[in-house]
Amino acid sequence: MSILVCLDPGHGGRDQGAIGFSLKEKEVCLDLAYRIERQLRKYEGISVTMTRSIDIDTTPEERSEWANRHHADLFLSIHTNASSDPSATGFASYVSVIAGSKARRIQCWLHNRIVSFLRQFGVTDLGKKNDTETLDGQLMELRQAQMPAITLGSLFITHAKDNVLLRDSYFRDQYAECIAQGIANIYRCQPK
Repeated sequence: MSILVCLDPGHGGRDQGAIGFSLKEKEVCLDLAYRIERQLRKYEGISVTMTRSIDIDTTPEERSEWANRHHADLFLSIHTNASSDPSATGFASYVSVIAGSKARRIQCWLHNRIVSFLRQFGVTDLGKKNDTETLDGQLMELRQAQMPAITLGSLFITHAKDNVLLRDSYFRDQYAECIAQGIANIYRCQPK
């Protein structure tokens, strides 16, 4: 089996995303995407494309169009969470409210694997959510993708403890490895 994973590092260019303790979401997302890509390349039958590989502006429509044009099998959008409440913490995953059962099964399996990993760091599971539960009420890139599409809300960049984890290179490596292993298991891809 051969699959193409489209990694979508959130924000970019003029859109910095959330900022917490001088850490920019757009930079965290791009770094995590590169780490996930490196981990995914360790598996047979998995290839990777990215909606952006540098710090450029890309719209939600351009992101989903990239995945659609390349006929990706999975669209994985990488973000951090943020809140004006400094005590807000945790991890959540999102699919479009109009997502089919395949996307929801992949979300469920990947979410549970990530939560199991994050539990050792005391990170709260905020649950598997629909895009209507986001601040904006929908994630257009998820709605327009023609394949299973999931957004990972990777910790709160605005929470002191979560921010320390997001800054830590070793944590990012472990987190990326967890995500890659989860994807490889879902698609039954063996290590090279």
